[in-house]
Amino acid sequence: MIISHKYKYVFIELPQTASSAIARELKENYDGHEILFKHALYSTDFLKQAKPEEKQFTRVSGLRNPMDICVSNYFKFKTDHENRYSNPRLMKHGFLRKYIMRWWNVRQYKSIIEGGENFENFFMRAYTLPYASWSIIEHKRMDYVIRFENLQADFAKALELIGVDKVRDIPVANKTAEKSKTFWEYYESDKAKRRAKYIFGPYMQRWGYDFPESWNHIRIPWHSFFLYRIVNVARIIFWKFLR
Repeated sequence: MIISHKYKYVFIELPQTASSAIARELKENYDGHEILFKHALYSTDFLKQAKPEEKQFTRVSGLRNPMDICVSNYFKFKTDHENRYSNPRLMKHGFLRKYIMRWWNVRQYKSIIEGGENFENFFMRAYTLPYASWSIIEHKRMDYVIRFENLQADFAKALELIGVDKVRDIPVANKTAEKSKTFWEYYESDKAKRRAKYIFGPYMQRWGYDFPESWNHIRIPWHSFFLYRIVNVARIIFWKFLR
């Protein structure tokens, strides 16, 4: 999490939304300073310790199409991004989160590297419940959300809201290797497209993301919305109190 007392803003780092690049830029050019830890929650971690005036600071975070996140995850595992999976380290924060995420990451890495999974096989095996991120908790509190798909323009608008002049475009950081196509092209078969509508449909509808028009022959199943609401109850409890 990044804070600036000079410009009175807080940047909440949602994973896989260019948060590392944005945080670095805020620290280098907009008086940003690290507070708490990376991917700390605004609603719990920050508000528990914030001073009254800090609670009034402009709140900014990021968002990204989950279909793109899924493809990016696959290639991070496949390329052992930053040696993160062949030499796993425990996360620093959250007792359960340390071990659950480490187990999940190592499992995916081994399935892809040792099992030779392509993207569709990875997706069909690893994604079985409707998707959500902790944006469902945090982003209703945000004053502005920077979309990964519109990174430079949205970052400029966020700075305008904060009241500072833009210094430059955000340099690319932490880029995923090997991706060679538009992310939705990796969902090749109708089977994968149906799964994608089931997995991502409710979340994408919530945040205004669209599927390709060529997928219009496939509908989001009604039970996906039902499961999305049910599973999110458990997720919110986990993210707020157990992670």
